[in-house]
Amino acid sequence: GYGLTRDKLVCLDAGHFHPTEVISNKLSSLALFSKGIMLHVSRPVRWDSDHVVLMDDELQEIAKELVRNELLEKTNIGLDFFDATINRIAAWVIGTRNTQKALLKAMLEPVERLKEMELAFDFTSRMAYTEELKDFPYADVWNYF
Repeated sequence: GYGLTRDKLVCLDAGHFHPTEVISNKLSSLALFSKGIMLHVSRPVRWDSDHVVLMDDELQEIAKELVRNELLEKTNIGLDFFDATINRIAAWVIGTRNTQKALLKAMLEPVERLKEMELAFDFTSRMAYTEELKDFPYADVWNYF
């Protein structure tokens, strides 16, 4: 609340929430009250600093929330590449590509169709459709470009 009352962006840091918390489910709520969103996307390693962004479930959920709620234009995404045990250039490339892949995968979803099912209270079809989306070949589009 402090940042919002002073017209500041609130930074949600994916690597520093409680182990049972994720930032993806906070994005749509924050967007209602904030002029923008600032994300610090990293792989959580609770006892250490942040590490290279991996294509994990939370990264994909963050991307889906940003796309489904049309938040990309008002979101600043910062990535973290710190890991002293690996090559920094490799970390930068891997982390950036994983973030791009997650966003591409989310952008390929038929968001309008999902919203139609939601508004029609057809939760069974939405669930079935969402499960089918997990097997869609987004990598074919990635490889094409």
